Parts: sequence; C-alpha cells; structure tokens
Amino acid sequence: MSRPPIARNRVLDAARQIVMERGAGALTYEELVEVSGITRGGITYHFATKQALLRALIEHDLQHWDAAEAEHRPQDEPEALADLLGFLRVHTAPDTDRRRFVSGMVGAAMHDPSVLEPARAYEAERLAKIDDSDAALRQQLLRLAAMGMFWADFFGCPELPEPLKERLRDLLEELAREWTEPASSTGD
Repeated sequence: MSRPPIARNRVLDAARQIVMERGAGALTYEELVEVSGITRGGITYHFATKQALLRALIEHDLQHWDAAEAEHRPQDEPEALADLLGFLRVHTAPDTDRRRFVSGMVGAAMHDPSVLEPARAYEAERLAKIDDSDAALRQQLLRLAAMGMFWADFFGCPELPEPLKERLRDLLEELAREWTEPASSTGD
C-alpha cells in the first residue's frame, strides 16, 4: 500500500488558500514554500509548472464539488433524482469559499484558457452520459439553470434578492421531481 501524497495535498491546500485570498496571480513558488512549508524542490516534484499546479488545483476543486454533491444527495430518492438534486443544491447554495476560489481562478483562466482543460473534460464526461430523451434533456436544462444561478450570484448580475433565489431553488427541485419521473408516467 502506498502512502497518501501528503506533500502534494499540502501544496494544493496552500495554493487554494493563496488563490482564495489574493488570486492566482499571487501564486508563486516562493509563496507556496512559505504557506505550505514544502520546499521548492518538493513543490516542483509534484508540479513542474504553474500551469500544471493550476490544472491540478481545478481537478482538486472538482473532487470537492463531487463530494459536496454526494453529501447533498437525498438518500430516500431514486438514484437519478438524488444525483440531480445533489447537483442543484450544490450549484445554487451560497458558498463564500467557492466564490472566492472561482474568483481567484478567473484571471488565470482568462490569461491561459488551457488551464480549464480539466473542467472541460469533466463536463464532457458528464454530457456523454446524457441521452437525447425528453427526460434527460429536461434534467440537463435544470442543471444549466442551476449553473446559471451560480454564475449570476458570482457576478451579481442579475443581483437576485435572497427570497427570490430561495423560490427559484424550490422551483428547480420541484421540476426535478416532476421531470425525473419514470418514463412510463411521463409519456416519454
């Protein structure tokens, strides 16, 4: 059995902290050494370039999204509905840390769009699982609406009052339950 990559995880945690506090532009090897306590050689062993570190940071964040979705999945629902509800809940819930992290990464992604390759691959894998049935397309529509709520909240445009956000979250869940019924009851 191999040891968990403690140094790698410390570097990723330190990088996340730096990005959240000061943005990806402040992410230097010197800063990582100071915050993580890992030597520059240890950091470059795991991440030869800043681009490799940023990509790994995005992969690490996607793992956090998956874990959060799993945590928010209701246990008493059919699998497809539970998965959808977990997704909707995570994407529409207020999360200051996530917002700070994404904010810190936007500049890096604008400077070098290839940094987003892990996110593109992740989303492509999710999309590949969607068939072209009406039910699957409706579920994807709800996912896109939740993502839109995330970005609207992120940019504050439109700035929705909290009671309206709550009603929209409730409506998304209501539609998820309605649109994730078995095909025999929806006529699909």
